[in-house]
Amino acid sequence: MGSDFDRIADELYGLVPEDFTARRDGEAADARRRGERELAASIKALKRPTSSAWLVNQLVRQRRGPVDELLELGEAMRQAQDQLAGSDLRRL
Repeated sequence: MGSDFDRIADELYGLVPEDFTARRDGEAADARRRGERELAASIKALKRPTSSAWLVNQLVRQRRGPVDELLELGEAMRQAQDQLAGSDLRRL
C-alpha cells in the first residue's frame, strides 16, 4: 500500500484545492473496486488542504532550494539564540 498511497497523496496535494475532493473520492473508489480496502480508507481520510497549506506546498514543490535555505537559516538563528541565552545565564 505504501508506494501507491504515497504516489496518490503526492498527486492529490499537487492539485488546486478545488479539484482535491472529487479526485480523492475517485481514487478511493478505484482502490475499493480493486479490493484494496485499506488503501481506499487511507485515501479517503486525506483532508483537502487549506489555501495557505496548498500555497506552501506549491512553494516547496517549485522552489525547493530557497525553501531549504530559509529553513537552514532559521535553524542557525535558533542555535545562535540558544548560545546567547546560555552565555547570558552564565554571567548571572
